[in-house]
Amino acid sequence: MALPIPGAGLDDGLASAPNTTSSRRRPHSRSSGRLRWPGLAALPLALLAGCSGATGAAPAKEPAQGAAPAQQEPFDLDKALSREAGELPAREIRAGAWSARALAAEAPKIVEKEKLVSLAIPIGTESHVECFVYNTMLDSGEVIRQFVELLDPGKVEIARIVPWEISVHRDSPAVFLQALYFAPTEGGKAAGLLKIAMHADKSHPVACLHDELGYIGTFERLAKGIFDSLEAKDALPAPEYTETLILRADKMPIGFETNELIKEPGGQRRWFSRSTSLLPRDPRTLEIEDKASNVLLDAQGRIKGGLWIEMAGGKANYRMELSQKAGSQYEYAGDVEGKRVQGSFAAAGKSGLSSPVSIASELARLLKDKGPFDIRQQEYEPGMDPTKPTEVRYARDASGAVTVSFRTMRLTGALAPDGRPEAFEISAGPPRLTLQRAHTRGKL
Repeated sequence: MALPIPGAGLDDGLASAPNTTSSRRRPHSRSSGRLRWPGLAALPLALLAGCSGATGAAPAKEPAQGAAPAQQEPFDLDKALSREAGELPAREIRAGAWSARALAAEAPKIVEKEKLVSLAIPIGTESHVECFVYNTMLDSGEVIRQFVELLDPGKVEIARIVPWEISVHRDSPAVFLQALYFAPTEGGKAAGLLKIAMHADKSHPVACLHDELGYIGTFERLAKGIFDSLEAKDALPAPEYTETLILRADKMPIGFETNELIKEPGGQRRWFSRSTSLLPRDPRTLEIEDKASNVLLDAQGRIKGGLWIEMAGGKANYRMELSQKAGSQYEYAGDVEGKRVQGSFAAAGKSGLSSPVSIASELARLLKDKGPFDIRQQEYEPGMDPTKPTEVRYARDASGAVTVSFRTMRLTGALAPDGRPEAFEISAGPPRLTLQRAHTRGKL
């Protein structure tokens, strides 16, 4: 819901040419500053975000016929952005196999559809908060991209778009993002603020949005309340181990990775990884990508086979499958930027490729001693090269600092006692890029 700005014209410097809010698919060649961490790798299961049409950039109201023009106070954008709703009671919501609680001024309207449940939640403002509870796993970035693109560049002009928080709720990360925009009207220019929250739950992902200036804190509390309270009878079994890592540029959260160690019936283990990145290219543009890998492990935690996927703009940058044939011999096949890639390679050593689980086990062993260490591991990261392994060096110096380096990338920081990343700074700035483990449950 856009608010009119009295006296604002279309040529006052706030408007600009139509702009794109999520990137087109890029060529496969990548800049050297691009973040690429082997194993820092969402599933290409994205569905239409469940909301269609354009957000409402409300036109300025015209005075009644014959009425004298009313004296209007100067529009205070900061004041409008700081608005918040009053106290709201928590109300129970039930649909299908799940239930949750939502802060609401009145009972939310619930509409059950084939693949999702939509909620219209009144909070005492002009616009309701809309939430969509899905029945299948989604690409978080793709859902966010589709919601942002409801701001039609032919009708509105985005002034800034920024993620403001990534937090963890019931073992799954949630991304919060806001887009301030302006729209031309007959009475001048109108301003609006689209707020989006996306919770990457595997069983029932939840997306919420609110299109009205202000109410940022109200929206955040409401969305987090739903994310924290949702209980589902059809939830997937809990993994043996799960963690979430958050990537920041200076203080801005720009991505997450969530990893799970899953033990299947029959004893097989898999390392399942999902990640979303929202990289600001300028104040009005985000480059949004989703990655996923689903890796089958042997008894030593090394790679037997797997699937790796990267999505951007609704299309696959790559989709690669890998299978171990004998010892260190592997075959790969898939598509990279629409081109077929197929072949084989031999990993160094007889035991095959390292996985995040086997690497963590080796590092945890080394961390028990206080002295320096320096080891190299061969890992598979098709975003760097789908045709061969990538060598990654892990080293600890006499001060205790750990460095992870590969290709032109270098990360310096600390490992947790279990051998997984605890906190690292990435040498790709400015801005200062940091990676922090925000949540963990279970043991490797």
